[in-house]
Amino acid sequence: MEINTISWLGKLSQKDKVLLVNPPVQEVRYAWLKWNQPLDLLLLSSKLREEIGCSVEILDFMLPDENGRVTAKEYKQKTIKNTSYKTRLYGTPLEQISQRLDLVSSSWKPTHIVITSLTSYWYEPVLRLLPYFRTTFPDVSISLIGAFPAIETNEALKTGADFVVKGEFASKHYLPNYKIYKSNISSILNDKKDINFGAVRFNNENKVENLYKQIISLQESNIKDIVIYDEDILKNAQEELLDVFELLDKKNINVNFHGICGLQPANAKGDIYHRMLKGGFRSFFFEYELESNELNLDSYKKIYYDLIEYNSIRKIPSGSLAGFLMIGTPDDDLEKMFKHSFNILETCTSLIPKPFTPRLGSEQYKKITAELGVDYLSPHLFPMADTNGITRSEYKDFYQHAAFLNEKRNGNSFNYFDGSYTSASLRKSLGKKVGTI
Repeated sequence: MEINTISWLGKLSQKDKVLLVNPPVQEVRYAWLKWNQPLDLLLLSSKLREEIGCSVEILDFMLPDENGRVTAKEYKQKTIKNTSYKTRLYGTPLEQISQRLDLVSSSWKPTHIVITSLTSYWYEPVLRLLPYFRTTFPDVSISLIGAFPAIETNEALKTGADFVVKGEFASKHYLPNYKIYKSNISSILNDKKDINFGAVRFNNENKVENLYKQIISLQESNIKDIVIYDEDILKNAQEELLDVFELLDKKNINVNFHGICGLQPANAKGDIYHRMLKGGFRSFFFEYELESNELNLDSYKKIYYDLIEYNSIRKIPSGSLAGFLMIGTPDDDLEKMFKHSFNILETCTSLIPKPFTPRLGSEQYKKITAELGVDYLSPHLFPMADTNGITRSEYKDFYQHAAFLNEKRNGNSFNYFDGSYTSASLRKSLGKKVGTI
């Protein structure tokens, strides 16, 4: 049943026991495992508790361990035009989930299960969870929220979920409920793992005060590593960010900020990088910055001079300063990709290829979906390949090129035998090209 958020909330009552589920992820590679967090579920938890008063717990398949790792196993092949990709299933295995659900079943059983989805093309693990929960809890109601039901509503309606919820929940007056992981039930369901970091956002109203409240809320949950989610922090909220630094300094509050998104080099003005370092930023991952289809070298030089050459505040550890390179776009050019990769490596010390996929719901998205199917829209499958003149095989080779460059830049020789995915790929590739002696 398709339903909007307001009508859906009306289906719940104080007597309900709601289990929020952050599902597993099926992907070719997933470098940002430690940063996966169901912010929508954490906000919904606060809303349900405050407005309805029902019992709410969380089951997070993607919660990393203390080392930032999530269980991954080889899953199945995806093949596009004779190019095969080995996918992995990331997340806690169902056998372990079943054991944990059994442990709490005598004191707490859900009446309603809510499953989210960060992207529309990560829907396959969601499909597998529905029959599992139907079998485990025959009388439960199941709702789907997030990108999958919002963008692929017709597909979501075929899943057998009781409610396919469209739209965003009005939650700007709520803080993410990180304390939910500490509750007795949720702690057991998530194997008593601790949260490694917290996510905050600038709201349109009272930006400084609201962000400060979010940070204090994280402090109360003993979370000191923080990511600010914003499309362009340096453009949309640079002054507010500095005000937050000042407020935290006055209150003698120390936190570790990590810039994993929304850092557009061209919008960095004056001594902002030095002030970010003083304000607690521990890592910087810069977005791909072009000007007239070429790298904005002045912006990247500023990164180098301010954060490396003339940085007397705090040395940034290897791997915590990097530049993204967008690849897989409709107008990619191999020569430009290689040239930009060297430029980014020289100025940012590390290079991160960032594969492109069409924006959700765009005309490009609809066209590729019609041609390949939703499950082939992962950026790591390069849905725009071939049409832009670059083959999927060449994109695979470029990933290997990036791995070599990063190891060399860090002063290491590449280890072909460490068992990593990159090492295995390189051995296989070199075996094909060189042959047997």
